Amino acid sequence: MQMFENQEFHRLHDRDSGRLFADMEFMQCQFRSCFISRGYDPNLRSTARNMRFLRCEEKACTIGRAILEDILVDGLKTHGRFDTWGAVFKHVTLKGRIGNLKISDFIVAADASPALRHKINLRFQAANAEYYRNVAWALDISQAEFEECELRGVPGHLVRRDPETQVLLKREKVLAMRSEWQRLDLSKTHWPVALSDLLGDERIVSEVLVAPKRNPRFKDVLEGLNLLRRAGVAEPD
Repeated sequence: MQMFENQEFHRLHDRDSGRLFADMEFMQCQFRSCFISRGYDPNLRSTARNMRFLRCEEKACTIGRAILEDILVDGLKTHGRFDTWGAVFKHVTLKGRIGNLKISDFIVAADASPALRHKINLRFQAANAEYYRNVAWALDISQAEFEECELRGVPGHLVRRDPETQVLLKREKVLAMRSEWQRLDLSKTHWPVALSDLLGDERIVSEVLVAPKRNPRFKDVLEGLNLLRRAGVAEPD
């Protein structure tokens, strides 16, 4: 395994290359304005495999349509929100102190027309659904302490989680119990928006909601999850 320690990586970009990045460990490294796996062709997406990131830091970085497999992230400082757009995950573990993370299966495609953007999203959604059919588990976030965390597009049943602070929702039950959760006092949380977004996307079968332990509003959002659990909206553990 190739080792990197206390190094800075700046403006590393990768587009439609189909490259494989593998067998690397980064210890206390900094990444600035890097973007892996730009592009709009699922057949040319990049793969990162068998990699370890230990107490690293990112600023203005993005992960695009990459395939991420057998990766450990133990501690990650973020400056603002760290986004992934259209990536897929297999045996990826996030643990320790993690900053602000958003995982989404939406492809921004800012330089494409609306019609082409729609086609690109459909193409990757189909490719990602096919990929997850052969994945035993995608993400392990059970030991992560987030500032913020939003998981969209990763099937909830493929996420290993901490049952005390991370709950599994199934779209079918959220839909069936809409009147019940709408009566709950979730005013101090953003869970009503998350639940409505879940119902607004018929592709999503299940999803995990996370109460981020390092967020100033942790107690309020955790209580919201507990209300959903007690009402039977969230899956029992």
